[in-house]
Amino acid sequence: MDFELYFDEKGFRKVKQKLNIEKETPISDSPDFPNVKVIEEHIVQAGGVVTHQIYYLSTPRWGILKVVSFGTHCDRVPAIEKELYTEIIKKTLPKSVFTPFNVDTVMFAGRPIDLGSSCHWMGIRNLQCPDYGQMNWSEFSDSVRAKQMIAGQLALNNDPEKYDLLEQKLVNVIFEGQEVQALRCTLKIGIPELIMGGSNVLIVYYVTAKVRDRYVSCVMSQYTDDVGVKTNKLALLLAEVMQLKK
Repeated sequence: MDFELYFDEKGFRKVKQKLNIEKETPISDSPDFPNVKVIEEHIVQAGGVVTHQIYYLSTPRWGILKVVSFGTHCDRVPAIEKELYTEIIKKTLPKSVFTPFNVDTVMFAGRPIDLGSSCHWMGIRNLQCPDYGQMNWSEFSDSVRAKQMIAGQLALNNDPEKYDLLEQKLVNVIFEGQEVQALRCTLKIGIPELIMGGSNVLIVYYVTAKVRDRYVSCVMSQYTDDVGVKTNKLALLLAEVMQLKK
C-alpha cells in the first residue's frame, strides 16, 4: 500500500490511523533493511487467539510512504518475511505464487483440482462453493506451525458470540490419501433459518496432515443441507480432498 505521506513522525502517526494501529505501538528500525521502519502489532482476538501483524514502512520516493504487511496466527519466521519483503520491493515475485481470480482449476497442496465456475475465492487459499461447501488451507515446512494455524482457527470459529457449539468430536478420515483424525465441530449460527435461506447448522472439520512433502492445515465447512451431505455425509467440495472412514 502506498500513501501520500512523508517518511517522518507525522507520516507515521497518520499511517497508524489509516491502518487502525494503536498510536502507542512502537516503531523501530529494521535489523535487515536500511531506511526501513517496522511496526509489530499483537492483536488478541476471540478465544484468546493472538494475530501477529508486522508492517514494513519505507519511502520509494519523496512524499510517498509505502507499507508492506504480513500477518499470522503462528510464530513469526523472520527469514521468510525478509525473503518475501525483498521480492515484493524488487517486484521479482515469481508468477507461480499468483493465483487467478477466476476459479476453474486450483492447486491444492501440489495437486490440481478441477472445480468449474461455481466457486469463488473468499481470501488467500479460502475457497467457497455455494451449496457445495467451503475450505481454507495453509502449507508449512513443519508440523508445529500447521498445528498452530489449526488451533488459532478453531478458537476463532468457536466464538460463543457468533455460534452455539452443539457437538465436538474426533473422527477418522482419509485426507488426500492419508489416514488421520479430524476434529469435527457442529455449530449453530445465531441467525434463523428463514433469514439464512437454508440451514443455520454448520459442520466444520479441522485437519492437519503431511501431504506430498508439506504439512497442510485445512478447515472445511458445510451446511447440513449442502449438496452431498445427506448421501455421503460430505459436501461435494469437501469430498474432493477427504473421505470419512466407516
